Amino acid sequence: MTKPPLRILTHEDLEITFRSSAQGLRAITRRVEEDEADLAQDACLKLVEAANREPIAAPTHLLYRLARNLVIDRLRSRALTARLFRAEAADEHHLCLAADPERALAVNERLRRALRVIDDMPSRRRQAFLLHRIDGLTYLEIARAMGVSIKAVEKHISAAMLELIRQMPNDDFER
Repeated sequence: MTKPPLRILTHEDLEITFRSSAQGLRAITRRVEEDEADLAQDACLKLVEAANREPIAAPTHLLYRLARNLVIDRLRSRALTARLFRAEAADEHHLCLAADPERALAVNERLRRALRVIDDMPSRRRQAFLLHRIDGLTYLEIARAMGVSIKAVEKHISAAMLELIRQMPNDDFER
């Protein structure tokens, strides 16, 4: 089987690819509720960037692969965030964990440490992280608000998450 000839995609080719792939993109990104449109748009932007760098033989295939990879990254990021900030399930033997002063003190101390780590972050990283995690903005909204690319927002937020993971000891929260 021979490969299709490589050619540089025109804007019209890309537009046709995007329009014909809309349903497939929705099917791929639907696993990431609330971020489906952002991930589909990010995949399209990455395809445009790739097409500007080099010829692409199968743009639809590449678009779907980019979307799938973005979904996987977002799901991993969410899982990581959930592990970092997870609320432990109530122990069946304790009626109310909040009533345990030692535990309340430990939780408050962990929160203070997390806030210190966030406060010590470079300003742009902190801004992107807080806009996403506290204000609930999408990467696209953050990019527009900060005047940067979506890729820059992704880098800021992932760097913030890594910084939190590295500087936040697990203490007794893994019991």
